[in-house]
Amino acid sequence: MKLMKVGAVALALSTAMLSPVFAAELKLMWYVDGDEQEAKLRALLDQYTAANPATTFDLQIVPYESTGTKFQQFAASGLFPDVTLSSSMPPIIRPFLVDWAEVNGPDWIDQFVAGWADGAKLDEKVIAAPLDVTAVGIYYNADAFAKAGVEIPADGWSWDEALPTFKEVADKAGIRFPLVWDVSAHRFLTHQFQYGNHVFSEDEPLTVAMDDAAWEKTMDQFIAMANEYMPPGLWSGASSDSPVDMFVNQQAVAYMSGSWQIGDFNDNAKFKWVAGPTPKGTVASSNVGGNYLLAFNTSPNLQESIAFVNWMTSPEIQAEYAKTFGLLPANKNAPAVEYATEDAQKAVVGFQKELDLSPRYAATDQAWPEMQATWDSIKAGITQAYAGQISTKDAVAGIRAAAEAAIAAGR
Repeated sequence: MKLMKVGAVALALSTAMLSPVFAAELKLMWYVDGDEQEAKLRALLDQYTAANPATTFDLQIVPYESTGTKFQQFAASGLFPDVTLSSSMPPIIRPFLVDWAEVNGPDWIDQFVAGWADGAKLDEKVIAAPLDVTAVGIYYNADAFAKAGVEIPADGWSWDEALPTFKEVADKAGIRFPLVWDVSAHRFLTHQFQYGNHVFSEDEPLTVAMDDAAWEKTMDQFIAMANEYMPPGLWSGASSDSPVDMFVNQQAVAYMSGSWQIGDFNDNAKFKWVAGPTPKGTVASSNVGGNYLLAFNTSPNLQESIAFVNWMTSPEIQAEYAKTFGLLPANKNAPAVEYATEDAQKAVVGFQKELDLSPRYAATDQAWPEMQATWDSIKAGITQAYAGQISTKDAVAGIRAAAEAAIAAGR
């Protein structure tokens, strides 16, 4: 189905937001962290249906890790959901994505946080609607620090200062591990950012900006940190332990993850926790991430899909969504969010500050479409090097090769 032109869509949306012309059950694919988040999501969808009785939802919850496989299956079969949550837009699905610049006009994307909005662009198109932004950062078991008689410095610390302190707190508080870390290319790349390393240039013409020797040095440092301070086998896949579960169950002093955990910790952690300050390397850096909503131009319910996505990405609903899930709204026009508790409010403010302090490449590396073809090589490189299957030199060479191939493919 061809996309409707801007003027026609504007008229259609003004009607659809109140009462869609056609009854539709929108098929949604989404990922959540646990049953509580699913219940909150369903409540928000019910809110939309209450205002638009003709539109209901068939919600399919999938693990985040399976979204790439799902996209491949959709493209192979030609059968897509109407709308899906995603943190990236792999090349295989791009021909099927609604162009929001055509639907809402080229200036529509300017209302969203710049770094994450850039990631939604593909040449003159806007192939995704920014829903929320996230910051990578660290959480501390504040009760464990108090029990150990150790203070968390308000003005931050380096990894060299923080790591032995985590071990001291673990020993004195009787906690198994000083540190756990999400096994993720995105979270590992944050560590590279903190030592001045990044994959791509910040501006056109796009080039690979890697200093291979510096990358190898920092990867060696990361592997040494994982071996000494993290659970054995965590980064090789030999461990079945979940980092988030270990932190929530008070088996880790510190947890490197991101702002998306705030809502879950606020609801479920049975101890005092705080977010940040995140240790730094040679520089302080977070990693700009988040989620998008994708609508598919193959949908028989395209008008309703567009109306729903525009509702979800509107300033007021983004503020409500952010409060509900403990996230940062992607829409810069969203009203100030009053989070559920003082702890959650402080955590969000702290993560936002860390985003503001981050180098520009912490956003631009995410924004280049070529990064989507590079993520797998980053994760494979660090996990295989950690397991001793390849050298860090070979791991970095593999990441460079993938990045260079991605640039060549995009020309």
